[in-house]
Amino acid sequence: MKQCKSCLTKAEPRDGHCPVCGIEQDKKREALTSDEKKIRFHARGIRLLAMLHLIGAAMAILMMPEFSTPAAIAILAVVNASLAYSLVRFSLLAYKAATAYYFLIGMVNVISIQHGAEHLGGIALALIALYLVGNRTAKAIFDRSLPA
Repeated sequence: MKQCKSCLTKAEPRDGHCPVCGIEQDKKREALTSDEKKIRFHARGIRLLAMLHLIGAAMAILMMPEFSTPAAIAILAVVNASLAYSLVRFSLLAYKAATAYYFLIGMVNVISIQHGAEHLGGIALALIALYLVGNRTAKAIFDRSLPA
C-alpha cells in the first residue's frame, strides 16, 4: 500500500489519484494547482487536529489521578482517542462528531468566560478547529467528493 504525498493517507491509488484527496500520486509539490494546494493544506490540517486529540487523550490519562471523577476523564480520553483515529482515516462520521465536539467546547468556553480570560484560548482553539474541519474543502475530503 502506497502513502499519498499530499494527504499522507495509506491507500491504493485509483487511476493514479489518491482516493481521499483526489491528487495525482506522482505529482510534485511545486506542480500542484492552487486548488490542489488548498486540498493538501486542509488534509494536513485535519491530521494536525488528530495529533492534538492524541495529545489531549494522553494528557487526560496522565492527569486522571488528580481529578475527583476519574471516570469522566477516562471518557474524555476515549472520546479524544477515537476522534483522533477516525480523523486520520477521514471518516464522514468523524467529521460530524468533530464539528459537534468543537461546537460544544466553544460553547462551554463562551459560557465560562466570566471565570477568567483563559477561556479566550479555548474559544480561539475551538474556532480554529471548526475552521479546519468544517470548511467546504475539508467536507469534500470527508465526503470523498473531490474531483479526481
